Amino acid sequence: MELSTFSAFKTLANGNNTLREMTNDELKTLQKVLLSMVEEFDDVCQKNNINYMLGGGSCLGAVRHKGFIPWDDDMDINMTREDYLKLRKVFKSELEKKYWLQSPEDTKDYALGFVKLRKKGTTFRGRDDLEDSSESGICIDIFIIENTYDFFLWRYFHGFLSLTMGFLLSCRNFYKNRKFYLGLAGNNKKIRTIFRIKVIIGFLLAFLPADKYARMWNTINGMCHNNHSKYVTVPVGRKHFFGEMYLRKNYCNYKRITFDRLKLPVPIDENGYMKNLFGSDYMRIPKKTEQEKHVLLELDFGDNAQKN
Repeated sequence: MELSTFSAFKTLANGNNTLREMTNDELKTLQKVLLSMVEEFDDVCQKNNINYMLGGGSCLGAVRHKGFIPWDDDMDINMTREDYLKLRKVFKSELEKKYWLQSPEDTKDYALGFVKLRKKGTTFRGRDDLEDSSESGICIDIFIIENTYDFFLWRYFHGFLSLTMGFLLSCRNFYKNRKFYLGLAGNNKKIRTIFRIKVIIGFLLAFLPADKYARMWNTINGMCHNNHSKYVTVPVGRKHFFGEMYLRKNYCNYKRITFDRLKLPVPIDENGYMKNLFGSDYMRIPKKTEQEKHVLLELDFGDNAQKN
């Protein structure tokens, strides 16, 4: 039985009536706020010689729609750990007045494998933000591109450790938020069974807090320090360690293409990247029933509602 729940979360209806779907007006306003956020982020990165590129659905939006996927509600960015460390160094002087930076290594009780850049004065709480927090603003998701080993046995060992720890973190989070997730599954028997299995495994792991597993996963993912390795990987991405392994020369070089009113970076081999993530027909517009559902707990644009 496949225990990955990424696809399930993208298509599940709201089984427990806790979440609600975003309205079209809210989605348009959210996209405008995200666009202004990535514009500021891009300015800081260019000023400080920090490289990054659009990832996942944001890259697909740039390639297929020259902007956001019309129904997309987030912004995904990929950057190497080397560049992420540069970002952490300049964050206080460049971005801290307007943003929070949440990460496994720096943020207490943060139980996710990727990083979030959140806008102060706003609120956006989805399924990753079940605990109410004063730092739950609209966010850009930052996924770290990790080095991995040239020697294949070390590379596969690295991948095995990453996949194992990522799975343990997922199960620990399922147990922590078991009531919500089981409610979200509703009457879908297959998904409910998968969720129950992960809750049971998570119960066995409850001797450590969830953020401890997130920190261990982050450490494992960054264990290769060779910044010139042949291969890189995005282990916290949608297809995990081996599913998102790329040749450095094809992936860590980038070009800028149109994204709404901006020119933003994408991998130099964006066709290969898109095929890997979304299949060879990635330019096809999916049917309404195939489109991702975007649901939330709480949304507040703050002063941005008037500006946009």
